[in-house]
Amino acid sequence: MKKKVCILQANCQGEPIENLLRLSREFSETYEIHRFTNYIREVIPDELLANCDIFIYQHLAEPWKEFSSANLCSKMKQGCKTIAFPSMLFIHYWPLWSGKKGFDYTDTFLESLIERDLSESQILHLFMNAKLTKIYDFESIIAKSEQIERAKESLCSAGYFDYILDNYKQKRLFNTINHPSAELLSRTANTILSELKWPEVTCDQIETFPEPFPEFEQPIHPQIAEYLGLEFAGPETRYNVYGASLTFEEYAIRYIKCRQMGIKDFISFLHATAKKTTPPS
Repeated sequence: MKKKVCILQANCQGEPIENLLRLSREFSETYEIHRFTNYIREVIPDELLANCDIFIYQHLAEPWKEFSSANLCSKMKQGCKTIAFPSMLFIHYWPLWSGKKGFDYTDTFLESLIERDLSESQILHLFMNAKLTKIYDFESIIAKSEQIERAKESLCSAGYFDYILDNYKQKRLFNTINHPSAELLSRTANTILSELKWPEVTCDQIETFPEPFPEFEQPIHPQIAEYLGLEFAGPETRYNVYGASLTFEEYAIRYIKCRQMGIKDFISFLHATAKKTTPPS
């Protein structure tokens, strides 16, 4: 029997969601999944839209114009089922994160120090020891982020943010601001399956499902960990940084070196330095 057409439009979270849905026998036997990446504005052919039976997507508002969810849905046949799922973003672990383009994983405070006429050791000392809560209003930063997530949640089929808030202190739920854990993504996949009235992915399947985005665990500033009361992070905690096992301070040193050398591609720099410090097997 010919499979029905499923269009999955999402950011980097789309691939693990697809793989989790494929674990469902009912879903994989019923649908052929066509996945498209939203943030690079990957075009979905009109013919495919016209034949779509189920559209699983992260909501894109009107400013996205032809890529907006409303525009895409207008091209689909009557009876096409639509299910919105969250584009999860969580800054609590990294309230100093900046979305400023030009450098990956930009830290607002560290950038302000680098702009001053300071040595590497002076920058590191201030970054690690200055009382961050006296410089930044973390409560306000986090509250604003939560407000945005609640608004996004209202567009989805089921709530998810309460679960994050109830559990993020006990266990790491994100590797970066927009790279959620397999646990969170499996909850999303099960929400989709539940809406289709199909059995959820089992606990055994989830336990063997590989963690998505494992190559980079963005380190958490020890002062942030203390402020939030995190049970899994502190000064000596080591994180996987593209193959290197680094504490937050060791990661900060690499950040400073990269910036002071005028290198803009931080990810490549981290890859290169990881190779130099990783012992041969």
